[in-house]
Amino acid sequence: MLRRVIYAALERKLNRAYKDRLAALGPAPKGVFWRNQSTQIARFDALLNLVATVTPVANPTLGDVGCGYGAMLDFIQKTPRYQNFQYFGIDINRAMINSCKQQFPDQKHLFLVGKHPPSPVDFCVFSGTFNLCHTTDISLWHDYIFANLQQCWQRSRYGLALNLLCGPKAEIKNHIFYAERQKFIATASQLFGPTHARSTPHVAGDVTFLIAKP
Repeated sequence: MLRRVIYAALERKLNRAYKDRLAALGPAPKGVFWRNQSTQIARFDALLNLVATVTPVANPTLGDVGCGYGAMLDFIQKTPRYQNFQYFGIDINRAMINSCKQQFPDQKHLFLVGKHPPSPVDFCVFSGTFNLCHTTDISLWHDYIFANLQQCWQRSRYGLALNLLCGPKAEIKNHIFYAERQKFIATASQLFGPTHARSTPHVAGDVTFLIAKP
């Protein structure tokens, strides 16, 4: 119970930060704390390429958890090799979901407020979802990440894919979380199963992880 209260407090801070940022900068990469569009797209491509490589189905359903203003859907629609994906966007921030619905007025049903898909999808993906944090407690944030992954694991038929900034040791600097790659792999492997990682092409310090169900 106490941990849920603490997590809720974290999410309130995150919601305020993202709402204020979106209001100030609009639906653009910097409006969700990305450095630029090129790194945003590189992360999308790394995640989707992994999923496309391992998926056993022709038209996989994808839950984009922490979808922001819906930039991944725009990328999917503009990239022929990913247009077979069936997309759903989920975010805890209502302002972001409202922005998605404005950006995609004919596809409003693809976006909803929440922390996980309401029904099973083939894969859940998290692009930078856990980079921004409003705590200095590294252990707490680490546990928060895995609590969210656990909920989505239960609603994913084939697995999870995510990217995280990583460093020599786990740390939080200027509200940005840097994971320790091997520790993250060890925890994910213990909780879920074999976890694979590779450096995200064209994004310094970023790592893309795949946790696939057997």
